[in-house]
Amino acid sequence: MVRDLDAYRDLKTGMRELQAFDDGIAGIPADVAHRIADGENPVRVWRDHRGLKAVALARKAGISPAYLSEIETGKKEGTFRTMAALARHLEISLDDLAPLADDQDAVSVRRAGREAALKAEIAGIRATIASGAFDSGAVRGAVKRLKADMDALVADGAEPIWARDLASALEQIVQLVDQAESDIVETARSAQERLEEIMSFKVFSPGAHRRSAAAPRDADGAATPLPSRQVAGE
Repeated sequence: MVRDLDAYRDLKTGMRELQAFDDGIAGIPADVAHRIADGENPVRVWRDHRGLKAVALARKAGISPAYLSEIETGKKEGTFRTMAALARHLEISLDDLAPLADDQDAVSVRRAGREAALKAEIAGIRATIASGAFDSGAVRGAVKRLKADMDALVADGAEPIWARDLASALEQIVQLVDQAESDIVETARSAQERLEEIMSFKVFSPGAHRRSAAAPRDADGAATPLPSRQVAGE
């Protein structure tokens, strides 16, 4: 009971720290950030992310598909009015469609993407822990990915103040998962031993259910003696 209470407190502490971290991250999608940081056109990336076909977006923005194609391929720069219309229909700010000025901008966007990936993993852990069907393997996998994303973020030159707290929270969650898996194994082992003990009862033995032949009965229900064998010559 004490161990379970400690585990519960560890989980609550870890989730509070993850929640505090989660609330402080910008909402740019990780896949968008990575593609833009790698040099792809922001209009094309955001259109793909929204699941819009070029013809549909062009129609919404009031421009021709050919003009949109030239913007996405960098052959032409869109006018302010055109870019504002594209941003509005992509449900983003006009700044999100601005091309990267230099490598430093690319690093910043890539970093934002990694932070978005961290946020997504945190949301996944929270949902898994909160669900009735707790999956320790899923939590362990998400924690592993979170650590990898955090290491990559630090490798990019960022060392946020929350990194140590996040690492501590993840460690607490891993310990809890280890304990939960250990308890499951122990419970299963105890159940197996108890089942084997029950199955050893005499009632489960192969000959326990053999029934003896019933004696014949007369019309009144009284048992009648079995006829004796006659000896030859009597």
